Amino acid sequence: MIFPILQSQIQIFSKPDPGQNTIAIVVMSAVLALFLLWAIITMRTTRKPGTYSRRAFRKNARKLGLSKEHIRFLENLIRELHFLSPMRVLENSTALDRLLRKAMSYVENQEELTPAVKENRRHMIYAVKQTIEANSDQHKIISSTLSLPINTEVQIRTREGYTYDSFITSNMQNMMGLECPATGARAKEYPWPKGEDLAIFFIRGGTEVYAYRTKVLGYKIVRGVLSVFTEHGKNLKQIQKRRSKRREIGRPAIFYPVDIVESGKGRKAVRQAVVNRGRRFLGNLQDLSAGGCAVQTQNPLQKASLIKVDFETVRGRPVTVYGKVKGTTPWPPRSTILHVQFTNVSRLHMNTIRDYVYEYVDLDEE
Repeated sequence: MIFPILQSQIQIFSKPDPGQNTIAIVVMSAVLALFLLWAIITMRTTRKPGTYSRRAFRKNARKLGLSKEHIRFLENLIRELHFLSPMRVLENSTALDRLLRKAMSYVENQEELTPAVKENRRHMIYAVKQTIEANSDQHKIISSTLSLPINTEVQIRTREGYTYDSFITSNMQNMMGLECPATGARAKEYPWPKGEDLAIFFIRGGTEVYAYRTKVLGYKIVRGVLSVFTEHGKNLKQIQKRRSKRREIGRPAIFYPVDIVESGKGRKAVRQAVVNRGRRFLGNLQDLSAGGCAVQTQNPLQKASLIKVDFETVRGRPVTVYGKVKGTTPWPPRSTILHVQFTNVSRLHMNTIRDYVYEYVDLDEE
């Protein structure tokens, strides 16, 4: 039996209507056009000052070693200070310094914050700076001294191990002039004969330490300064990339050896670090960073010795640090440079050190 419903001609699918198809195509085209317009506008606005992709920002920040806490802190600074170029903070050291200098002033002027909170935020500002500085690849490794500007500070080291501070007085295509130390182990106006080997060290960007060997070519007065002319360094080696920027200081320092005293026996034995105040020595702080310092003295300690150092970054801003002597360098005529790595510094004193090194605040002497 055939059901009547099957016998009837029922049109389940309606015939296409050309007018409706045209309307659908127009609507879809309009939607697609609006989407493309939105994409173009979004792309352009992300390039404008003050706008950026938060996802891209955080991705780049993580590549530079910033923690989640540091990234959130940096984003809050950018928002609160209305900084117009957020992405440049991660890409350009000048932009980063400009933001953090403003941030330091902003923190200091917030009267509702306690001193402890202010110190913590200052610590965060410097932590962000140091992390980006240590992991940034903006500075390409240089291969020749031709690019070094006049007045760049260098150290000259002789074959005998004597070291002299100097600076570039002239930089020509085929040779470079350095301020000549007129005194030293040989006590001569021209201390090194032509052809003598010298080792030259210099720091770029406060963190990159370079070294190369060269030969003496001769001597000449350059703008009133006796200069030793040497070959250009073409075999430069980046012997160290410091994690912290270093700045020269030249202030007196007092240091003490730290002895390890053991008390008790067996499992109850306790080792304790004790400052030996009976051995108090005077030195001169030559340079300073958040990670260590160099102290010139006529009373050297041995390598690996523990040490306490007291000094002021500027008058009225005392600092105490504890550290370890990582190495020593002879300093003519009768001094030695102690290279100290910090092992224990309070947050307050570390911020004081960073204030001096990075110059984010005005250090008025009291």
